[in-house]
Amino acid sequence: MIIKTNSKETEQKFIENLKNLFESPEQLLPECMDSCFMCPIKSYAKKIDKMKSSGDYSKYSNSADQFLSAVSESYKILDNEKAPVFGMIKTNYGSVNYCKRGKTDEMILSGVQNYDNETYKMLAFTNVVKSKKLKIYSSKNYFKATCKENIDINFVKDLLNEENITYKYEGNVITLGSAGNSILIEFYGITVKVMEDLNENIIYIMLRHMMFPDMPFNLSTDFMEFIPDNKSILNDYIIRKTSSRNIIARIKKDKINYAIKNGYYIINSVNYSIDDFLEELHFDNILRPFLKEKLAGTGFVLDSPGQRKVLEYLFPKYKNEIIKLMYNLDDAEIKSLKGNPLEVIENARVLVNKNSMKAKIMEPWSENSKYLIELLTFHLNSGRDEAINFGRKSMKNDIQKSIYYAYLQVENHSDNWLFNENQIKLGALLVPYIDKMLKTGDINKELENLRGIIQ
Repeated sequence: MIIKTNSKETEQKFIENLKNLFESPEQLLPECMDSCFMCPIKSYAKKIDKMKSSGDYSKYSNSADQFLSAVSESYKILDNEKAPVFGMIKTNYGSVNYCKRGKTDEMILSGVQNYDNETYKMLAFTNVVKSKKLKIYSSKNYFKATCKENIDINFVKDLLNEENITYKYEGNVITLGSAGNSILIEFYGITVKVMEDLNENIIYIMLRHMMFPDMPFNLSTDFMEFIPDNKSILNDYIIRKTSSRNIIARIKKDKINYAIKNGYYIINSVNYSIDDFLEELHFDNILRPFLKEKLAGTGFVLDSPGQRKVLEYLFPKYKNEIIKLMYNLDDAEIKSLKGNPLEVIENARVLVNKNSMKAKIMEPWSENSKYLIELLTFHLNSGRDEAINFGRKSMKNDIQKSIYYAYLQVENHSDNWLFNENQIKLGALLVPYIDKMLKTGDINKELENLRGIIQ
């Protein structure tokens, strides 16, 4: 307890407030919601009514019942209307000032004397809650007591309104927040769903309005529900007043680590068998038996379907085996492939297509015909844009510039400022041939027709 001296103004205000209490001492008591046998609240109501009727509040000064003792000891302060010194104690609800009298429990005494504070007045029933298993709850519009395993849902709504917390109430569930995963809080017939975007500790907020004999909260999350929640993390939501956002983030991390350690195959929080996992990622059928063997016992957690994370895990050790299975390239060819795993696979595909295309196209008879064939190969393997980039960077003489001009005309892409009159004139002659090559696919026939034009 901390001792502090009161000013005359504070002392006078305290005395006046105490007088107001004993004009209507029944305001100390919460409304009892039940008809329980030997209800302590109803018993207190009868005794307070007798004290009020007789005007004698000293009867319980030395009572073993700490609530009644606190009432009598607080009344004694009015004998001389003096309270020059206050004590201050720390409680779960904050630091509370009170005037010490007798040997009454400080917590209970502070609750009686702060009867007009919606939170602190619950302290008057600390012992009753502990010994009688009574539950007390208080908000701006509620001061209730119950000995049963239930709480009025309207009370919870009232305290949320008082705390300026927006909520939705649908299907007997109070939902706080609107996005992300959630913590489900169940207690005494009440269900509160706290979404990830609400950066609050709603249990701590509710406990400022409640006094329970125990911690009745049952907590669970909806993230990867097939993996058990780590109870020690959830307990921090109750014990350490950690925010819901922090708790959900820790639960996610814990479950992801658990899934990886225990060989789960998860995409967007859905648990798959290894076969379904590989199918969902659209791995080539020829590759799946190999991947299944190498991934056995190795867990993966992916936010969305994508091969990259799996390949990044396998490539340091199995890159060549994977590329050989998919494209039958040799080690030297694989070594030439650059980039991340997905880029390497794409470059391997392009290389295979390029080699396949080259095998179908006749051998060039000159450097200029080689330029044309490579330009066509780029177009067929990688598309128009890649071919344009290659053609522009690789042309070395007037004939190659004419070939490039003709290709651009066929593709309706104009860069005429690159070419002189003679290059354009020759290019115009080549347009029909290149157009037929790309439209009919009969490249070799048109190449033969160009032998006399392209030297």
